[in-house]
Amino acid sequence: MSEFDKQWQKLVAAARQAPDTGDAAAPYGFSTRVAALAFAQGQPAPSIFARLSLRAALVACLLALAAVGANYSAITSAFADEQPAPAATGDDPVGEVINLAS
Repeated sequence: MSEFDKQWQKLVAAARQAPDTGDAAAPYGFSTRVAALAFAQGQPAPSIFARLSLRAALVACLLALAAVGANYSAITSAFADEQPAPAATGDDPVGEVINLAS
């Protein structure tokens, strides 16, 4: 038998002798301690790429708003010039499509 098999058999025998604790509950205050440790470590400082990309997104938003503001009159006149679509004369939409196709 190899050395690995001997060690494996020893671990299996020890595991068979271990008491079955079932669903043991965590100690009192465990979740509070874990949360406190997680928040105590803090967050790392953002990288230079993250800071520059956030600034670039802000500049892009400002440019988009400026473009809409500069062309507002053209946008509103384009929507004002549109004529409403004519209402369908029949109640059968399938019949209308067939009439268009023929």
